[in-house]
Amino acid sequence: MTPEDQVPCPGLFHSGGVGGFAVAGRRGQGRHRRVYGPGPTPGRLLAVPAPGAPPRAARRGLPLGVGVARGVVLAAVLVCSACGLVYELALVALGGLLGPDPVTETSVVLSVMVFAMGLGALAAKPFGDRPAEAFAVVESALAAVGGTSVTVVYVGAHSLGLYRPTMLAVCVATGILVGAEIPLLMTLVQRIRRQDAGHAVADLFAADYVGALAGGLLFPFLLLPALGQAGTVALVGAVNALVGTCVVLWLFRADLDRRGRVRVCALVAAALVLLAGVAAFGPTPPAATREHDGSKCSYTCSTGA
Repeated sequence: MTPEDQVPCPGLFHSGGVGGFAVAGRRGQGRHRRVYGPGPTPGRLLAVPAPGAPPRAARRGLPLGVGVARGVVLAAVLVCSACGLVYELALVALGGLLGPDPVTETSVVLSVMVFAMGLGALAAKPFGDRPAEAFAVVESALAAVGGTSVTVVYVGAHSLGLYRPTMLAVCVATGILVGAEIPLLMTLVQRIRRQDAGHAVADLFAADYVGALAGGLLFPFLLLPALGQAGTVALVGAVNALVGTCVVLWLFRADLDRRGRVRVCALVAAALVLLAGVAAFGPTPPAATREHDGSKCSYTCSTGA
């Protein structure tokens, strides 16, 4: 080390008046400096930005500051959680109408979906090296599956007489895709700013649970009365696809090459076209409820159970 490489930094440490010094590295000179000196752990090398160095967000390819970008991802977690719970509640409500026993149908739908979410979390592990594109694909697929779930189950039960197999297949597919979201979102959050795993999990699940509360309240009090079951899941599917795609193309576009961005846009466009077609031309379950006297639905349905 030559004397000209040592830049006095008297204000960096407070240890008996002995100052540290910054070492200008040969690699990336002008962008960062490494500080060496006494402190809590003598002999430790600390990276500090040099004058004129770009902000951390720019160095990571983010269009926003690190804190704001992290807030955007957590907001996406909240929205995705609300969408996932709406799919779940819509299937529970439909099962209560089509199935022979509402309690049994609720238990089956919830247990199968939670089990499938565990499978989805495991299935997402191989895609941790490219989380941005994988997340966009998952959101587009979830929008297509969840947004058409009510119509698919209704057709399977009312037209084909295959209520149980159709409901189980839709629950498994939806649950796998919902379960794959959390590992990918965790990777994206940690990519923005590495932090203690416990703190990252706490932030992620806090946003997830707040989103679940929002979805659970919006479904019965606003969405279902205004749009019905099929319209509700179609709208939520469109929101799901757009939020996931916008987060990836806005915050993590540097992680995708040109072909990757084209693939993401094509997938979300296909999902939106499918949802629009099903909402406009697909069969809609009647807005029937079980009477207080315990009678069946206002229409005859074959459960296949």
